Amino acid sequence: MQVMGATDIKETLMDFKDAHKRTALHFAAAKGRRKVISYILEHAPECAQCVDEEGATPLLYAAKKNEFSAVKLLLAFSADPNTAMKNGTTALHEAAANGSIRTVKLLVEQKADLEATTKNGTALHFAVSEDREKTVAELLRLGAKVNVMNTGGVTPLMLACLMNKPVVVKELLEGGATLSLAMEGGLTALHMAAETGFTEVVQEYFNCRLEDTKEVANLVSDAGATPLQLAAGMGHHEIVALLRPITKGFEDADLDKVMAEEKVKLDAYYEQATKNKPPAASAEANESITLVEKMEAENQRKFAEIEKEQDIVVPEAVEMSEEKKAEGAKLKDEGNKAYLAKDYGLAVDLYSQAIAITPTDAVLYSNRCAAHLGAGDAKLALHDVRVSKKLCPEWPKALFREGQCLEVLELFEEAACAMWAAMQLAPDDKLLKRRFQECVKRGRSDHQAKLQSADA
Repeated sequence: MQVMGATDIKETLMDFKDAHKRTALHFAAAKGRRKVISYILEHAPECAQCVDEEGATPLLYAAKKNEFSAVKLLLAFSADPNTAMKNGTTALHEAAANGSIRTVKLLVEQKADLEATTKNGTALHFAVSEDREKTVAELLRLGAKVNVMNTGGVTPLMLACLMNKPVVVKELLEGGATLSLAMEGGLTALHMAAETGFTEVVQEYFNCRLEDTKEVANLVSDAGATPLQLAAGMGHHEIVALLRPITKGFEDADLDKVMAEEKVKLDAYYEQATKNKPPAASAEANESITLVEKMEAENQRKFAEIEKEQDIVVPEAVEMSEEKKAEGAKLKDEGNKAYLAKDYGLAVDLYSQAIAITPTDAVLYSNRCAAHLGAGDAKLALHDVRVSKKLCPEWPKALFREGQCLEVLELFEEAACAMWAAMQLAPDDKLLKRRFQECVKRGRSDHQAKLQSADA
């Protein structure tokens, strides 16, 4: 470029882009190449506002890769911190997700919008999602709205509770989060933490906002359940013990009795319904109680039909020739092709042939699990993935697929637990986080739908 004129250099820097419409400045920003960034901006300052096919600027690339020096340099050349991608993501969202406090502060100093939002929420939501408690505290100090909701009606506090982030919950509670806010179904963040069994999160409520917690502990969902009742219904003993002294009507209740009786979680609803409806409503309530008992019996029946995990025998390894290994690998590849073609029956057969050759290959069992699921046989799928899990206990994918199987079998709590375990092994996997949240939501919706059908 040294032999080119200034205009030619500028045009080249502006117009030369890859297949994704990224300029040289995008790449330099992502790598933190300050000298290259300076050169480009000196010759073509307009490059700072060039966007790729998703609408991302070089500044957003630098923030995403946590390249503070590059962010600082781009802002010095008047890069706009509020230019958003097509999905609404800004540089501040990326900085918050990365936990870069100095980048967050610098962007806000340059008038970055703290309330810029995507469907997943503001920068505060992003910091919460990635467990960046110090960034959460800084965003609140800078003026971020603590009670802001994303398109799903989820506040940062609800998100922190759903994802079991007690340290983040502490920051949000101390930052003034409103405990009584509820999303669809009348569920507060405390309801969510209680239902999902996150004891440390519930304990933070007591540590930080005891008086407010006493109030929200007595709020009921649209289905008539308090946080204690949801926890009891899901079998979370420690949380019931925590909430019992502050939940009206349960202060002196026998803990074992509360835990044993599934119908307890609906007592508040039936009590209120009795006050608001004519006496005949009591008969309806009794019918609903019968439904709850039937639901529990149905759940137990499902468990009984599933092979106990402890009874699953892990196959022994066998010696094989290179020729046999190659044959097994070929069958596996053919199985993968059949699966992608949605010929699930053929895929199961091919994976089974491969397993007969290499009976201790965890991936084969996981793949056959997926094929069984595709073919509509969740029980066989669950067996296979549990073999896979025993062969490779620390493999997140096996736990995730176990969750998928349990979800299809409508064992939502067990499914959520499996997906949660997978998240612990792969904390940066955003798909796992999203699927866990979806599973919890589906389980809650399924449960409430069954209860409401009895009241109809």
